[in-house]
Amino acid sequence: MCQGGSGSFIGQYDPIASASEDWGIDFEAEVAVIVDDIPIGISVAATGRRIQLLLLVNYISLRSLIPGELGKGFSAFRAKPSSAFPPQP
Repeated sequence: MCQGGSGSFIGQYDPIASASEDWGIDFEAEVAVIVDDIPIGISVAATGRRIQLLLLVNYISLRSLIPGELGKGFSAFRAKPSSAFPPQP
């Protein structure tokens, strides 16, 4: 798990905005799992019944910014801009 700086998503066909292509714009296919409330101490078997939705996510990274952020001992915060959900069938 990593912490990103985005509090929003971009549209499925929107361009990825960046101040510079030198920041190493890249995206990865990720899986998002949307769950209902998960009580503390719930069993693994019961957790599966809390899944509400599975999605693919275009998880965007600015590769050239990551080393400097990780070198500060924190997460890659600025290097993780808004992600996008691809078109769903």
